[in-house]
Amino acid sequence: MALRSLSFEDIQMKPAKKSVSIVAICAIVAFTSNLSAAEIGFKTIGDLRANCQLVDQKLEALDVEEMIQITDCRSFLKGVAELMMTLCRSDDITVPSFLKAAPNHTLRALAQGFLNWADEHPNRWSEARGLGIYEAISTQFPCES
Repeated sequence: MALRSLSFEDIQMKPAKKSVSIVAICAIVAFTSNLSAAEIGFKTIGDLRANCQLVDQKLEALDVEEMIQITDCRSFLKGVAELMMTLCRSDDITVPSFLKAAPNHTLRALAQGFLNWADEHPNRWSEARGLGIYEAISTQFPCES
């Protein structure tokens, strides 16, 4: 039995399935439990806010715990923002505007945008950070397309 190598075309999703999959994932994130994030063990908007406050500091000045905090902030923001910016650039995918963000912003700008949003919404600090980050980035850096 000969093995056939897979090409990228073999595993690519059809545009309609891709759109439905992305919307389904986003809906799961957006409509999670009403319990506070801390009550069910998730990191909160307040946790992310605390971690992102270190973004402007020089890495050499940070201790190990602060390095972990800043890495958490940077990696989480980078991952979410990259997805949102990609969705903004795509003409093939239809998703709600709160899942899109304008492209080409620095990590420092994204962190400051999130901090500005979080400081305006202290009543949301106990919510899961996944809920707040989409709203924060999409309102601070709205997609124009």
